[in-house]
Amino acid sequence: MREAGVGADAVTYNSLIAGAARGGLTVRALDLFDEMLQAGIAPDAWGYNALMHCLFRSGHPEDAYRVFADMAERGVAPCATTYNTLLDGLFRSGHVSNAYRMFRYLQRAGLPVGIVTYNTMINGLCRSGRVGYARMVLRELGRTAYAPNAVTYTTVMKCCFRYGRFDQGLETFLSLLEGGYIPDLFPYCTVISALVKKGRMEEANTYSELMIRSGFRLDSACYNTLIYLRCQEGKLDDAFELLSMMEEGGLESDEYTFSILVNGLCKMGHIEAAQKQLCYMEMRDMESNVVAYNCLVDALCKSDQVDAAIKLLHDMKLRDDFTYTALVHGLCKVGRYHMASKFLRICLREGNSVLASAKRAVIAGLRSAGFKNDVRKVRSALRMARLLKP
Repeated sequence: MREAGVGADAVTYNSLIAGAARGGLTVRALDLFDEMLQAGIAPDAWGYNALMHCLFRSGHPEDAYRVFADMAERGVAPCATTYNTLLDGLFRSGHVSNAYRMFRYLQRAGLPVGIVTYNTMINGLCRSGRVGYARMVLRELGRTAYAPNAVTYTTVMKCCFRYGRFDQGLETFLSLLEGGYIPDLFPYCTVISALVKKGRMEEANTYSELMIRSGFRLDSACYNTLIYLRCQEGKLDDAFELLSMMEEGGLESDEYTFSILVNGLCKMGHIEAAQKQLCYMEMRDMESNVVAYNCLVDALCKSDQVDAAIKLLHDMKLRDDFTYTALVHGLCKVGRYHMASKFLRICLREGNSVLASAKRAVIAGLRSAGFKNDVRKVRSALRMARLLKP
């Protein structure tokens, strides 16, 4: 533009600042804003909004507030996007009460409060665990001229399930369904998974059939949800039939699919079949799937095949807290406390941990077996892990 003799204006800089914000280039966004001021170009609301959004997202809320104060000092009138940016930023920086008070102030002052503002509030309250407040704002939205949309209902539904408000989550889904607000299959998958976890299989099957008849094309997430449902019911043949349908339809199974199948096979006691499924997974370059490996380690330990579990652990490229917890419990179960203490110390050295019940089982077992020196080593390792914990 400069070579062509075309001068930059506020719109040019707004676009550049927004681009820097999307790329997470906070310093570059600030430099561009300063460059605009030095060039004598007065920033408008969109420039301020883009810069505040960038600062909030990059974890600099105090700087974002200063930008808003500068906006007021320069007499630039905030718009609805400005307030939505501030609300979202307050939630992200943990100032939930301030965000709620600001929302009420906007309402009292007659300032712009549209569907985006309501969604921002509901989403922020849900992320903060304020389910009751989120549902109250949703009810308020229902009394306004703005109709709640799919984003609104889906946000509240997910929040209710996450924080144990199951009946309220199901009620929200039904409102979404009755209002014709379902734009895709995600709400179905969410509610089916929640029903399965509650053991309400009949209802889960009802909604799975409804999902299939909905007219939407099933994607990998939907197939995974249906496979998970069949595995939880112990209908492994149906689960593998769904897998075939999924792959014949041009969709590839992913790490989540394999985790579901391995877990289902292990729960039904088909450990050899689960091992074969893991081998097939490795052939698909999915050997980093910790969840699937953990399911098999746990199943081997519960069936007292601890040596096979140890061998599998050594083959794993990645291990986590659950891997070691399952193995330590398995070793204690068969009375191999010395070996359990060894793996517990390895776990702690790698920066992992195990459940308190596993630690107690190891120490109690070592004491009963008379391994006093090993008890001291375990206690020392636990103290060191606590000191090194960030």
